[in-house]
Amino acid sequence: MTATGPRNTGDLFANHRDVNLASTVAMIEDLLIERGYFLNDCRADREGTLHSWTVPKGSALARISLLDRADFPHLRVASAVMRPPGDVDKIALYQHLLTRNAELCGAAFALAGDHVVLIAERSTLDLDRSELAELVTRVLTYADDYDDALVAEFGGEAGGDLVP
Repeated sequence: MTATGPRNTGDLFANHRDVNLASTVAMIEDLLIERGYFLNDCRADREGTLHSWTVPKGSALARISLLDRADFPHLRVASAVMRPPGDVDKIALYQHLLTRNAELCGAAFALAGDHVVLIAERSTLDLDRSELAELVTRVLTYADDYDDALVAEFGGEAGGDLVP
């Protein structure tokens, strides 16, 4: 209750959401600078994202995106690992990916259209710098480790179009 009546808590939470988004953007960009990336080369906002950056590691390319969600924005780190050939044995590929998912920590293989992708996603609420760094490192490392191996085993092309 304020002197003029009930407090509008919607404004309070909207402001908290804006502050959370701004601090997450700053944290991401600080991490990218610390790792030697040039922000103008990384910024890649695209439709469906609040903000987005792309970063390479070895043969992999990952997209770091902030996505609008009902509660708080979500951080998603995703990398297109491969595009299998049209005649791939899908059952063998999917079984292989599901088996790998059981071994991965904090990320998972998924399908986005005709691409195999690696994705890690979480709310930005209470996100700290070490969690951000770990998600980015994990997805980039897994993508770089698995892209060539999957193409060697199943055919197709490494990489591909990144999901938001």
